[in-house]
Amino acid sequence: MQSDRRGASAQRGGPDSRQVGLPAVKRALLLLLLSAGCGGPDSNPLHEVLGREPGALLQGGRPTEASAEQPRFEPGEQVESVVSPGGLFRLHFSRSGPNAVSAADADGNGVPDSVDTVARTYDAVAVFYSGLGYRLPPEDSGGTDEHGGDGRFDVYLVDFAGRADGAFRVEGCLTTDMSCSGYMLQENDFAGYGYASYEQAVATLASHEFFHAVQAAYRTGLGRVAEEGTAVWASERFAPELDDLERAAPAYLSLADRSLVVDPDGPAQSFSYGASIFFQFLSERLGEGVVLSMWEESVNALSARWPALLETVLRRDWGMDFDTAFSEFAQWNLATGARAGEGSGYARGADYSGLVLAARELPVDEPSVRVAAASTRYFEVAGGAESVSASFEPREGTDSAAVHLLVAAVNEHEVLRVARADGPGSLSTQVSAGDATHVVVAVVNGRPEGEGRYGRLRISSVSPAVSPDEEEEPAGGCHAAPGALPWALLLTATVWRRSPRRRTT
Repeated sequence: MQSDRRGASAQRGGPDSRQVGLPAVKRALLLLLLSAGCGGPDSNPLHEVLGREPGALLQGGRPTEASAEQPRFEPGEQVESVVSPGGLFRLHFSRSGPNAVSAADADGNGVPDSVDTVARTYDAVAVFYSGLGYRLPPEDSGGTDEHGGDGRFDVYLVDFAGRADGAFRVEGCLTTDMSCSGYMLQENDFAGYGYASYEQAVATLASHEFFHAVQAAYRTGLGRVAEEGTAVWASERFAPELDDLERAAPAYLSLADRSLVVDPDGPAQSFSYGASIFFQFLSERLGEGVVLSMWEESVNALSARWPALLETVLRRDWGMDFDTAFSEFAQWNLATGARAGEGSGYARGADYSGLVLAARELPVDEPSVRVAAASTRYFEVAGGAESVSASFEPREGTDSAAVHLLVAAVNEHEVLRVARADGPGSLSTQVSAGDATHVVVAVVNGRPEGEGRYGRLRISSVSPAVSPDEEEEPAGGCHAAPGALPWALLLTATVWRRSPRRRTT
């Protein structure tokens, strides 16, 4: 690595010679980086500072400038920089002061081992995303002290003091909200954070935050759900061993009644990270190219929101719409946590927390159930009856074309069977439940925009006129074991081949 040392406000020298061609980065490198620890953090803050949009334009200058907002290097703090082995990144750090990195240098190359780790990891991340077909960020303005000294992507190792652990800052765009460049802030030492190792923390942050830079190379302003959701998804794609998506998923699975297409604010911003499970569903169901296609489409429709972009690429390339995808997503979520089963949805569904369900006593008669756009209301009642039926009567005058009703017989370990009814109009269906400990009823609104839908929900146990072996399919619905669903055949062709995931207690 090339290294120089100077004060935080000292003038940078000329640009270093650019290395031509990145070496291939083997997966073994990542596994080596992670070998120092196992499992995931017990608890950590959100990656970005609460309240700051990932694509917000920079205010106040870079962290080497006295006008910069915190976190930044302090006046007089000696800041050094090195170039990553692949030549794409310049890393800025200090050896003493409030932002000091760990000084250990086991290989004796004059650069702290912690900085070497950051440099190698960012190289690996950039090569990986480029290999998936994503744009890499454009060069910054380069050549001046204020912009890192050259056109390489800059990473500043500074102390976040536990408030967050990283951030991508947009510095400028070639055109409004498009082809934007910026730089990275990353926690200097992760002291006091819950990561199992420094290497795990760096891999998590580099893969998440650099994907924000990749997003900005297309377009900013798509909103927190799209930006944070796909960034967590990208970390999962880069290295499933990091388990960042598994940590984030409960924020969605516990609030599935919240609209996926409305950005949360305040403390609920963790929901945006949890939305990664939707993009995981899309990539397992349709292939990982669907997320790339959405970002590519964002530069063709500058005023379109992300659900409209997704609708466009789903119709064009996969022959489905947002409603169809979302209603399948709602069904996949039934088979998470303890109820995950082979062929019933996610390849790693057992690693996700289970759904948080609203318990009800039979019979149920709720006259005004609201289901927001792109959301699902899940209810749970006791099983054991020969069959359980459910109905949803949309409010008079309501357009119910994208409303769906799912009734699932489940036990503690699996989803036994699912019956489904689709709008428009009144919905009703039933499942045999004699072997079920519980029955889950889901009302799904697959609309990508608009107001919520209201209707009357009834759930009751009934005795069918025929034996379960002869039971006819109820009107407006169908019975299917999760493994027999048509999309399960496609899932077999699209599930990633991944190494076993470390499980944490």
